[in-house]
Amino acid sequence: MKKFRILCIRCDRIGDLLVSTPVFYRLRRLYPDAVIDVVTSPAGRLALADNPDIDNVFIYDKRSLRSWLRLMPELWSPHDMVIGFNVKSSTIRILTALARGVKKGFLQTGNYAPWSGDPDAEGHISAGMLRELEAEFSLPHDEEPDIRVRFHVPEGLKLELRAGYPAVGGMKRIGLFIGNIAQPMLRWPVESFVELAVRILKNNPDLEVYAVAGKADVPLLDAFKNIEDARFHTFVGDVSLQHTAAFIGTCDAFVTSSSSPQHLAASVGLPLVSIVHPRSYVRWTPRGPLNFSAVSDVDYDVRGVTVRQVYDALNKSLQGCLAPWKD
Repeated sequence: MKKFRILCIRCDRIGDLLVSTPVFYRLRRLYPDAVIDVVTSPAGRLALADNPDIDNVFIYDKRSLRSWLRLMPELWSPHDMVIGFNVKSSTIRILTALARGVKKGFLQTGNYAPWSGDPDAEGHISAGMLRELEAEFSLPHDEEPDIRVRFHVPEGLKLELRAGYPAVGGMKRIGLFIGNIAQPMLRWPVESFVELAVRILKNNPDLEVYAVAGKADVPLLDAFKNIEDARFHTFVGDVSLQHTAAFIGTCDAFVTSSSSPQHLAASVGLPLVSIVHPRSYVRWTPRGPLNFSAVSDVDYDVRGVTVRQVYDALNKSLQGCLAPWKD
């Protein structure tokens, strides 16, 4: 019997793919026996590693003729449903036009089905895509929409990182992701991270702090060189996205202004503080009972968020475990 086939086209960055995983999850619940294929970018592929809701991942790289040659047979293979995940992207529109599908449609169009989930999450990008999926493809209404990010970390890798970075008896671990170095207006200043680390260590003897960086962010770690407290450490995520997520899972709470680590922390169920600007807070920030945000006053600029704001949000995330703020 011929299987129902779905082609999803989302050629974006890691964060874009992570917030799209609730759509893949919903499609798998609706079509448990379908073949679900995804066309994505080389970076986006990292966010979909071992995702149980996806059968095949195909790479689109406009700089590589080889990727075009490999991709075209997949686009020309008949699918029952073809979903372009962003109608505003010319790349996604072109690839969707080239694909063969019985039913084609786009997300991020503003054509919304009713929302029956958490009212506070109604404007979130994942919620919007689920609503648009229903409207565009006339799918059954989901009375309990689930917008949780899903990212698979192998159990063996979790055990490896917990053994490599063992918990110190009685101490909680706070991770501070200090990147992305390439976007200074969207990166909380490293000097503020240093001040936060010093304050946490000085007033909370039962906490240890890890400054976490990506490979490109390593120069930022120089700002922490004067912290001599034995409870301060660094971690550089230069192995794989799953490896970094496994380390994040060793923490008891996580603080970051970078979107991808926010979603990785949320995917492992970690208490989280997101340092964000107002538009990002509504549309991108992970939702959850232990997820709190320190929000700037200016769109697309988080540099004005104070250390006090972040400390207070972290205290909420840790359910009041921090020592009171002292000026």
